[in-house]
Amino acid sequence: MTKIKFIILVMFLHAGLYAQAISMDKIGENIETSIPKILKGKNLQIVEDIYKKTGYKPLWVGKVNKVKTSQLIQALNDPLFNYKNKSFDQKAIKKLYFMLDNNSITPQKKLLVHARLDLMLTNSMVRLVRFIVEGDVDWNLVQKKLVTLKETDDVRADWEMSPKAFPNHDQLINAIVNGNIHSYLNSLIPMEKRYKKLITLLKNYRVMDKFPKISYSKSPMALGDWNIRVSEVKKRLQISGDFPKNAKLSWKFDKTLENAVKTYQKRYLLEANGKVDNIMISYLNQPVKKNIQSIITNLDKTKLYGKSFEPEHIELNIPDFNLRFYRNHQKIAKMGIVVGRQDRPTPIFSDKITYMVINPTWTVTDNLIKRDLIPILKEQPDYLETHNFKVFSGKKEVEVNYEMLEEYMTSKKRVPYRFVQYPGDSNALGRVKFMFPNKYSVYLHDTDNKTLLERRYKLYSSGCVRVDRPFDLVDLILQNSRKSYTKEQIQEILDTNKPKTISLKKAIPIHILYFTVYEEDGLAYFKNDIYSYDKIIEESVPYNKKSTFTLPKRTMRPVKNNVLIPGE
Repeated sequence: MTKIKFIILVMFLHAGLYAQAISMDKIGENIETSIPKILKGKNLQIVEDIYKKTGYKPLWVGKVNKVKTSQLIQALNDPLFNYKNKSFDQKAIKKLYFMLDNNSITPQKKLLVHARLDLMLTNSMVRLVRFIVEGDVDWNLVQKKLVTLKETDDVRADWEMSPKAFPNHDQLINAIVNGNIHSYLNSLIPMEKRYKKLITLLKNYRVMDKFPKISYSKSPMALGDWNIRVSEVKKRLQISGDFPKNAKLSWKFDKTLENAVKTYQKRYLLEANGKVDNIMISYLNQPVKKNIQSIITNLDKTKLYGKSFEPEHIELNIPDFNLRFYRNHQKIAKMGIVVGRQDRPTPIFSDKITYMVINPTWTVTDNLIKRDLIPILKEQPDYLETHNFKVFSGKKEVEVNYEMLEEYMTSKKRVPYRFVQYPGDSNALGRVKFMFPNKYSVYLHDTDNKTLLERRYKLYSSGCVRVDRPFDLVDLILQNSRKSYTKEQIQEILDTNKPKTISLKKAIPIHILYFTVYEEDGLAYFKNDIYSYDKIIEESVPYNKKSTFTLPKRTMRPVKNNVLIPGE
C-alpha cells in the first residue's frame, strides 16, 4: 500500500463513523452469523476461536477500539512485519470504510458492514501473524527439491528445517483485547537481531538510486588512473555507501576510491586488491533489485529459527566460510572454515558439541571408500602406506589392493573392511576434531592442508568442516571441559601422538547456517549462493512457484580425487 493510500485509510479511522450511535451488541450478533459466510481457508478456525473467546464482541470498530485499529493498520504497512508488502485484505478493508462513509446506506446495512469490517481486520491480523511466524515459502516443496538433487545430480543436500506453527491463540487474543499490537508482533520476530539488521538493509536498498551501468575494459582501473569511467565507479559506489557521499566525483582514481573498492570487494568476497576489473564491474552492474531479492530471501530463512540462539553457541555460516563463537550473546571469536564441495554440500542443522579428540584417528566412511579411496588406490597403489592407513577385517589387520576392492565401487554392498588413518601430520583430520555426533557423520576438525584455508572460496571438503586456528577453538571449548587443561598439558598430549578424548561437562550448541546476506560491524555482506539454495527458496513462493529445480551445471567445481577428504 502506498503512503498516500495509508494516510487516506487512517483518516477513515478518525472519521465520524466511530461517533455513530450503533449498538456494539448488534454488531457482535452480526459478527457471529457472518464468520462462516465471509471467511474461508486455514484462518477460519483461528478467527472463530478469537471471537468465541471474546464473546463475539467487536474488536476493532467503535470509538473504544480506535487506537488499536490504527496500530494494526500501521503494522500491516510496516516493513518490520510485512517486508513483502502483502495486501492482507487491505483493499477490502478500505472498501468497507468507503461504504461506512457513505450516508446513503441503511442502518441495517451499516450493521452488516461494521461486522464485516471487524472480521476483515481480525483476519488481516491473523494473516500478518502467520506471515511473521511462518512466512510464505513452501518449505515442503523446498525439501522435495533438495531430495530430488540426489536423484538428478547425485548431490545429497540435507537441510533440517523446522517450520513453526501458528502461535498460541490466547496470547494473540490478549494482545488484541489490550491493544498491545506492536509489542506482540515484535515478540514474534524470529532471529531478532539478524532479522532487524536485514530489515534495515532492505529499507536502505529499496530507496537507493538506480545503479548506473559501467562499461567494460581490457585492463582494470587502478590507483593513479584518470578517465571518465573512474567517476562512474565513484558514483556507483557512492550509491551503495562504499564511497563517501560528500567526496568529489572526479576522474582521478585516488586513495579514497581504492579504499572504497576494497570495501566493496570485501563485502562481495571478491579479490580485495583495490583494482576495478571486469569481474568487479559485472557485480557493480547487477541491478539493485537483485540485492533486494537476496535480502528478502534471507529474511524468509529466519522463519526456520527461534527468537535467538543460546547465550553460548557456535555458528557456522556456509556461504561466508566463517565460524563465529558467541558467549553471553556476544561474538568473541571468528575463524575461517572449509566447507563441503558443491557436489557434497555440508548439511545444515543444529546439534551440540559434547567432546573433542586430540590426535584423532579417522575411519573412512563406506561412501568415501567407494567414491574416492578405491579410485585413488588404482592410481596410487601405495596410498594407504604413505598416508598412515591400516585396514581391518573385524579386529584383524589385513592388506588390500585395488583389485580386491574394485567390485564395490558400483555395488550397494558395504565394503567389508575398515580403513583407519592413524594420528600424525598426514592425518586428514589434522591434530584435533570437535564432535557433535549426528546421522551425517560430519564434525569440525583441523586439517593437514592449511593452504585450503587461504583461498577465498573454501569449497573442498566432503561435508565435514575444516577450521582455521583449531587450537584457538580448543582454548574456548576447554572452558567447558570436565577437567581443566593448560596449554602445556595439551602440548604433552599432542607429543604422545595418541588419541585423547576430552569430554565436556556442558555441551556447546552448534548451528550450521546458510545466510548469503548479513550485516556485521557496520557493513552489509552479499555472498554467492554457492549451493543454489537461495534459488530453490525463491522458486518456492506463491508468486514464483516452480515444481522442479535444475541445478546449474556451471556452478559445479571439478575436484581432483587424488587425496581423501573427510566427510560422509
